[in-house]
Amino acid sequence: MTELVAYLHGRHEWQVENIPGERLTMLNYAFAKLNGVAIADNVPNIDRIPAIKAAYPELKINISIGGWAAEDFSDAVATAANRERLAANIVKFVQDYQFDGVDLDWEYPGVDLSGIKATPQDAQNFEAFLQELRRQLDAVSKAYIISAAVGADQELLAAMAVNGEYGYAAYLDYVNVMSYDLRGSWTEYTGHQANLFSYSSIDGALSADQAVQDLLQHGVTAEKIVVGAAAYSRDWVGSDEPSLPNALHRHAQSVGSQTTPYLDLKPLIADQPEHYFWDETAQAPYYFDGQTFRSFDDPRSLRAKADYVKHQNLGGLMLWELSLDPTADLIKAAHDQLNQS
Repeated sequence: MTELVAYLHGRHEWQVENIPGERLTMLNYAFAKLNGVAIADNVPNIDRIPAIKAAYPELKINISIGGWAAEDFSDAVATAANRERLAANIVKFVQDYQFDGVDLDWEYPGVDLSGIKATPQDAQNFEAFLQELRRQLDAVSKAYIISAAVGADQELLAAMAVNGEYGYAAYLDYVNVMSYDLRGSWTEYTGHQANLFSYSSIDGALSADQAVQDLLQHGVTAEKIVVGAAAYSRDWVGSDEPSLPNALHRHAQSVGSQTTPYLDLKPLIADQPEHYFWDETAQAPYYFDGQTFRSFDDPRSLRAKADYVKHQNLGGLMLWELSLDPTADLIKAAHDQLNQS
């Protein structure tokens, strides 16, 4: 079965009735945080999970651990004793809150970003931890799901390898590729942040397809790979090269650190259709009004990604994040395309 997965951020505003559970197959509830080798007990709105389960009893719901505050992961998996205790605590947490599994969002093993601790041993320790977690969960029930969110950049993927192999995938049901935020405040020029395909030799090689091919070449089976999509834009403001005919690869006064949720993009594009463009090569949309450049996913790009998932026989498609698209336009587009014969 092809999975249609969405993340739901507990700290964002959301209502059960806005969750498109009849279209989703899996929901990753974000985020639980680590406190040493324990799971912090302050997951926002976790008490509302039973209401989602009651409304959509067939929907698989996993707890997502980590996110952009994953600084405890490196120490938590550094020793065999820590790995065993952390796995046991996750198993208990999953059972206590009746989750169907766990999604691990460590950003990023072996790569020190924004002060989050990383060591050269992270990849080996993470793989050993996944093996232990798989063992402990399977001892309770083989039905439990383990997934991991991984970066799409080749440097991030390579940092997770042990002796050049992506052995961690053997213990996962799904590898959720964060094929968004491909470009942003850390890049010098405007560019696509969630493009399906590479689009130029100038800072345009990174794409969802590139990440998928990297995983396949390293032995990750296709049915485990889940392609990511974004329910928000990355925005570059104040182009200093207004005469260029192409909005891509421009300098801007404010690089892509600003974001706009899809719920705000939708009326903007409807009101200003002349500023909406489609990049056929990248299979990605963008907005450009001469000063502001916005890169995002929309129903058209979700349909393209869904077709790609089907043609590549991949595990599925996932979206970050539901509350940014409360009318579920993106999920509807993906669902309809995935289920089109």
